[in-house]
Amino acid sequence: MNRPSYIENYEISDAFGGESRLVFGTSGLGGVWGKVEAQESVDTLLYAFENGISVLDTAPSYANAEKYVGEAIRQWKGKKPFVSTKIGRLKGNDAFEVKLDYSKDGMKKSLENSLETLNTSIDLLFLHEPQLVPLDQIEDVIETLLEFKSQGLVKELGVGGNPNSTFMPYVKKKYFTVVSGFLKMDACNLSVFDGEIQQYKKEGIAYYAASALHFSLLGNRFKKYQNDGADGEWITESDLLNARKVKAIADKQEMSLATLAQRYLFSIKEADRVVMGAKNLTQIKSTIHDWKLGKLDQETFEEVSKVILD
Repeated sequence: MNRPSYIENYEISDAFGGESRLVFGTSGLGGVWGKVEAQESVDTLLYAFENGISVLDTAPSYANAEKYVGEAIRQWKGKKPFVSTKIGRLKGNDAFEVKLDYSKDGMKKSLENSLETLNTSIDLLFLHEPQLVPLDQIEDVIETLLEFKSQGLVKELGVGGNPNSTFMPYVKKKYFTVVSGFLKMDACNLSVFDGEIQQYKKEGIAYYAASALHFSLLGNRFKKYQNDGADGEWITESDLLNARKVKAIADKQEMSLATLAQRYLFSIKEADRVVMGAKNLTQIKSTIHDWKLGKLDQETFEEVSKVILD
């Protein structure tokens, strides 16, 4: 399995008991990527609920996202959504402000605050930024997380971010049931298939594929990134080249690059869930529209995979 497999039923996740594969990632509506209006963020969540989105992913570090999620859940009269949040990285003003606290007291306080702010139970708690956990603290951090689970404060534990080689030995089913990776499974980068996804599948760990538009390289920042070039960290020369190739396929299909990219990720079987971000009502409507269009036809899916991998 060194390339993506084509999915049969794109809507449901076998790894999550037949629940939805689509996850609404809330970093954008929280305000980490730019100013948002509080009421519109809540309205965006309610619109998502009303149109069938039943899984949310949030975090304390997503500015005001947990607050808006909690308010939307207070107003929502339907079935409780599946909610994941994170621990270890604290609230910041934007995506680039990194404040960390992996101490037992710090994590306990963070979890208590999340439970109060979200106004609901936490189905899945991710250890945020695993690559930043000091080596001598990893085992203590995991022990604390397992205590939270045994106390019934959270239902399941996950790894929220791309684990580095130091943390990877701890990515075991006895500790974590999910990894949420980003920028490694999308329509310009399939590097997770270089052995990582195989390890998760062997271990029986589910995979959340996040950042479907690769920090908007496959969306509204395509021209900007092509003009500015690779940043050497998040956007590589290979990503830029692959994005151009995939854009040509989208043009041939008379489809926007963003729509093709999102539908491509919907089509990948190894993505047990796909995390789609939306900052406002316009963006969530677009995401729901693409979700309803569904997976790509298999021929287009294989064509996109080929230009990325070959």
